[in-house]
Amino acid sequence: MGNAVRAVMIAIVGLIAGSTVVQAETFQPGEVIEYKVGGAYPERWERGVIVRVLPEGKQYLIRQKPTQFFAEGAETAFAVADLRRPKDEKPAQAGGASAASPFDSAAYARKPAPAPPCGEGADGGLLSKDQVIAHARLLMGANPFTNPIRDSILERIRDYVKSCGTNFGTDDDFRARMDAQGTMSSHIGWAVDSNRGARPKLDDYFGTWLLRAASRGSTVVSQANGRTVARTTDSQAESGRLTIHADRTYVWEVLRGDPEEKWLRGRWREVVPEELNAWEAGPAIWLEKAKQGDEYMVRMGRDPEWPGWIDVGAGKARTPVEYGRRP
Repeated sequence: MGNAVRAVMIAIVGLIAGSTVVQAETFQPGEVIEYKVGGAYPERWERGVIVRVLPEGKQYLIRQKPTQFFAEGAETAFAVADLRRPKDEKPAQAGGASAASPFDSAAYARKPAPAPPCGEGADGGLLSKDQVIAHARLLMGANPFTNPIRDSILERIRDYVKSCGTNFGTDDDFRARMDAQGTMSSHIGWAVDSNRGARPKLDDYFGTWLLRAASRGSTVVSQANGRTVARTTDSQAESGRLTIHADRTYVWEVLRGDPEEKWLRGRWREVVPEELNAWEAGPAIWLEKAKQGDEYMVRMGRDPEWPGWIDVGAGKARTPVEYGRRP
């Protein structure tokens, strides 16, 4: 009887050990796997891609197959027990992906190739629409929605736009072409519009600006003699006056006509890149101890359709914003 009990215990230990081996199976970023669809009956498995292992190694973040609601495929955490390699997959080799996977994790880990130079021509090297689309397609590759480093590639596209600036704004054609190749994000769209036109220099901020709250004005588009005519008007009353000096001081007449003893006087400093919104390039400046003692950011608008304007507002969101123009 003792030998029989001992044999049963050994068998149980063996089963537990075998189970532990299965649970301890590891996957690599970019590896194609199958995940168990929760709540499906009968049991169903779908293919996805490993994004990364989560802290403690008990779960993996998986990019699931695209659906009508998640065109890029939702990212969901799965326990190891709910993951498996497809029957036609072989385990990944050290530093690479499995045999049937289209990804090479070692290649993605290497330092990316430098971005192509900015554009050329009379517009100061600004990127054209075709340049941005072509570079985005090259970076993302042929499998945009299952690319394990998709998010970082979208950031690189955004930063490429920031570094050079553009000679175009987002429109339906740009969005459609970028969407079709899986390389569009809201930050890229905002980067195109926020960095359209020539990059300003720091000394472009120096001097006096007439401020107005809420709006730079309005644009009216009409047809005249077969031509489209756009007229811009300043529709808001002036609010204040801001003077920025090269010696890093400023004077802010908050409301036009205020007595001089009410004017705000202080120092300004240059904004560091990390203090701007992720899609914005500098230079920009902070007004220290401005309204209510807060820091107010001043950033120059670059849109060629509204030349010579600045945005002024609290924090990097510049809310509420005032717009400024030269006298």
